[in-house]
Amino acid sequence: MSIKSKLGNLIRLTSNTEDHEQACTLPSTKVAYILSVDIGTSSIRAYLFSKAFEIICSSQRQQTIHCPEAHAFELDPAEFWSTLLFVIHNTIESARPLTVDDIACLGISTLRNSVILWDRKTGETYSNIILWNDTRSTLQTMATNSSFTWKTIRHVSKLIYPFIQTARLSTLSNLEFRTQMIAFKLLWLFERKPHLAKYARQNRLLFGCIETWIIWKLTGGQEHLTDVSCASSTGLYDPFQSEWSALLCKNLGIQMKLLPTIKPTYGQFGKCDPAIFGRAIPITAVIGDVQASMFGQCVCHLGESIITLGTGAFVNILTGRVSACTDGIYPLVAYSDLSNPLENVHFLHAYHSSCANILNWARQAGFFNDFSEINQLSTDTKIAHVFFLPAFDGHINDPYCGSGFIGIDGQTTRDDLLRSILESIAFIAYELFVFLKHDFDKYQGEENFRFLRLAGGVSKCDFICQTIANLTKLSIQRCYAFDYASGIGAAFLAAYGCGLIDDYEQFEKIITVEKTFQPVQCDIAEQNFKQWKSIIPRFDMTSCTYLSPGVRELLLSASAVATSEKSENDQLSIDKIRQCLSVGDTGIDYLESVRRLDVKILPQIEQMFNRMTIEEFRSTYDNDHYCGWLKNRKDLFRIFNFLKNDEIHLATLLLTCFTERNLGNLLLLQINTVPNLLRQIVESPNLCSILGSDLTLLFQLLIGSPKSINLRNVYWHGFIQYNEISPKFTYLLLYLMSCIGSILNGKVIPERQFISLDRFINHTFLPTDMCCPNADRAIELIQNSHLIDNGYKRLLMSSIDYFFNRNEYGLSMMILLPVFEHVLRKLFVNANNCPERLLTAEATTLYTTLDEILICCLPDGSPNRLCDELGRGYMSLLGDLITFPDGACLRSKLSHGEIDYESLPRSVANAQLGLLFALLYRYDKYKLDKYGQYLLDYINDYKVYYHPIAIARNQMRQCVAEFKQMLECPKSIDEVETEKPDFSIQLTNFWRAFMPPDNLSLFDNISLATIDALLNEENINLINRYCTCKLTTTGYNESSLIIIIRQLCTHIHQVLINIDTFIKTRGQAYHSKQLRSNQRSNFERFINVHDNIRQSLLFIFHLNASILFSLDNIRCIDLKYSSLLMKILRIWLTFVENTVTLSNITRNRWDEIANLCSTSIDKSTKIILKL
Repeated sequence: MSIKSKLGNLIRLTSNTEDHEQACTLPSTKVAYILSVDIGTSSIRAYLFSKAFEIICSSQRQQTIHCPEAHAFELDPAEFWSTLLFVIHNTIESARPLTVDDIACLGISTLRNSVILWDRKTGETYSNIILWNDTRSTLQTMATNSSFTWKTIRHVSKLIYPFIQTARLSTLSNLEFRTQMIAFKLLWLFERKPHLAKYARQNRLLFGCIETWIIWKLTGGQEHLTDVSCASSTGLYDPFQSEWSALLCKNLGIQMKLLPTIKPTYGQFGKCDPAIFGRAIPITAVIGDVQASMFGQCVCHLGESIITLGTGAFVNILTGRVSACTDGIYPLVAYSDLSNPLENVHFLHAYHSSCANILNWARQAGFFNDFSEINQLSTDTKIAHVFFLPAFDGHINDPYCGSGFIGIDGQTTRDDLLRSILESIAFIAYELFVFLKHDFDKYQGEENFRFLRLAGGVSKCDFICQTIANLTKLSIQRCYAFDYASGIGAAFLAAYGCGLIDDYEQFEKIITVEKTFQPVQCDIAEQNFKQWKSIIPRFDMTSCTYLSPGVRELLLSASAVATSEKSENDQLSIDKIRQCLSVGDTGIDYLESVRRLDVKILPQIEQMFNRMTIEEFRSTYDNDHYCGWLKNRKDLFRIFNFLKNDEIHLATLLLTCFTERNLGNLLLLQINTVPNLLRQIVESPNLCSILGSDLTLLFQLLIGSPKSINLRNVYWHGFIQYNEISPKFTYLLLYLMSCIGSILNGKVIPERQFISLDRFINHTFLPTDMCCPNADRAIELIQNSHLIDNGYKRLLMSSIDYFFNRNEYGLSMMILLPVFEHVLRKLFVNANNCPERLLTAEATTLYTTLDEILICCLPDGSPNRLCDELGRGYMSLLGDLITFPDGACLRSKLSHGEIDYESLPRSVANAQLGLLFALLYRYDKYKLDKYGQYLLDYINDYKVYYHPIAIARNQMRQCVAEFKQMLECPKSIDEVETEKPDFSIQLTNFWRAFMPPDNLSLFDNISLATIDALLNEENINLINRYCTCKLTTTGYNESSLIIIIRQLCTHIHQVLINIDTFIKTRGQAYHSKQLRSNQRSNFERFINVHDNIRQSLLFIFHLNASILFSLDNIRCIDLKYSSLLMKILRIWLTFVENTVTLSNITRNRWDEIANLCSTSIDKSTKIILKL
């Protein structure tokens, strides 16, 4: 007989209402049974327990997880409901001769944060069930975390906490939302399906996690409920008020009428529709699966903890009362207090999404065939040489981390690989446990910690359990119910909720310990864990590293010797650190020095700073003994603050700028000019004489030659990805900088002034409507980019945060510029087919840096194809911002500490962001929106402004405009007309020798019209002139021509001002006959020479305009002609330099100017005759 027909018989047997009511309260047999459903991610299980909590029967069925797109994990509601009914029906049938009348109650244990929307009236579902590990709501989560509102809440809480030290304020100061929280899945659904937002406003929708939908379905649409344990993990629950947070819902834009009513973990949740199971079974307990597992293992008192190894790895420690948590989320509820259902028991919680799936993958990959093979591995601990990082969905709180093995060699066996896989699961669990234990000890007291238990299907592996025991140094218990802990936990609460039992001690006696694992060989286990931790940064990306093998070995090297414990007298000193350096006749052995430092010094320094709070660091170093020599000491404390907040990348970037600027200032004690490069500063003998050889050698190790650690260059040139290398070198550099004050002993240090970029404040690199409108748009572009490696995306997210949410444009650009250089480097090697240049170089060669990426020719003389690929407009804006000496030179000035990063104009930062986003729109083939199309169009048409040739042309235009506005020269009082001289210099034949015939008309006569025509022609491709001092094969130096033309323009501008001032101050007095005799004579001499000056200036304008117009032609002619042209320019440069002085209002030597003009004409004529 089928299940359906048997259930039909059961329905007929209990067909009247009175029977239903009676059956709900009193079981039909002397012994009542408890039905429990355990809903997991990959399967659903149903159990039937006796009152003594023995399993009568059970049923399980796998679920199909649908992945319609990247980062998506969904369940089909119809399939899920069908599976749920199947396992319950199957369990009831398997219990024969027991019937549904023998079931006293139903308890539900369910996975949390898996959401669904359905129609309030019809029950129609409007979405699939979005599972807890679905990360498509990452954008919404990040936008909220970086919003002004939540940053303000965190900041204000941190400020208030020292005065009102409450758990709530402590938690708020670290509040950070996660993608697993249902609020953001709902926001994502509303974005993906806008009509659902409309339905919500119309009160047509109901919303909830799986347990809410199940209750609603089982009760025939009568109850819209959840329990406090599931509610607490949603991100919308306030554990300090024990209710939905109106503040959170309002600020997230979520209507509270969508949310279910919160009930205690046990009690009445309604009764099942009799049409489903044949009887109205009361639902008397609902609880989250992790919490159910805790209860099912009798983890019920303060300080008791459990590690559940199931689909994911979950670590929980009971705190009882609401406790602060530095994990960035609100404290979670374990269950309602058994003595008072209105009170809640809380716990600390951490998890990793991968555990059982690691073993499933290993089995599919052929590492083992049956689980029994795993337990055949010896549980003895030995030094590991192969490590595995199980980060299929990212490492802990890091979605960008990748998976893989490291350490494989020719001797590696299958057992070695399998052992490394099992160890990795234990390492993850231990890492989570240490994190939570730290919080517990801080807020509850170390003495209140009681025990640690293991549960979940994976905990049947003895090897994993023993490894966790060795790492925690705790005796660990595995109870008999470890593989159905969630089911039995829900069953007990259901029995308690319906009054079937009222004695918890009875339950505690049932759950007995199956096996205890005692810690052994803890030192070896800890050493293996440290080695595993050290390899994590190498996988902190999904692509690859951009460090070449030699550089990677230096930066990621770790000593094989275990770190020794610090003794009381083991104090740090420069001399002690210097003793670790390996220095020979050829200089420093960098690799050996790093290995020696890694044995003891680097861990000791890192540990010292890690133990310091921000306040302790400030109180220690904020004095003249340590910081008296620093003019920008606030940056030292800001760097430490970044390190404490795990902003290691930004801390290192700012620290290297800080170091370069302050070490450069030190050199001013002995020399007048500071070297341009940090390497030159630390290798200077002057620095050695100021600081001593020991400290100088340490600086050379860290930030010296390319053979050194070279910390500054590998970070600033974009070779380091997020968390790719340890912060140990940053801590060492910070320590060295803090030691300098005591060496200087109060010396007054000169200070260089910052270079100001204020002149760019009002310069429109990008119009306002071309700038990225908000952080959401920026994050979306970055998240969807295939051009940017995942290891760099988090850095860009941080840059966007500093730009839009903190208005810290300098810090934003510090983070962004190295990533931008990396992106350009990828395009460079692709355009020029040189993939080997994507990595850092070894010591014998140069890095492929931004300067070379943007140069017009490669070292072999071939053209740089990237310049043409990016286009004239893009290269022009790039030059104005990055490369042209007269432009912003943003990267150079910022990275060398030449500008005050706090005063960086937003206009400059906006333009740099625009350059990055233009690349993303162009190369990612991202769907162009209105903003993206406008941005690309604008940049493609951008006109260069700060290229030396463009500046010369603009200066020329300005001078010509001023020349046209020059006041007419007054006539002589005697009205005697002066003879206008003929200007005898003619260069028409010179230009005719090499200019195309079509353009000769522009050179035939010297006039303002031809000058305007020459200046308005955009015939020069400035992309091919990015080499600022590039010699042609003829030896012709174009930059020298441009320099002289710009000098001529500068001096002519002053000459025109002098003449204008002279006419204004003396002209009117001359005609009204108020000048003295000598002044009148001087003014008449000016009238006589005025036309000569005009003709000379007009000639210079024409000559300059002609040269700018014909630069491409000039570079191809014989060197002697271009040399003679330079001589003519120098002649007239001498003329205008002297004219500036002689035409000054205090001198007015017009006769001398006339003589200079005549001399210049004669000299020029002689040269022209040679041409």
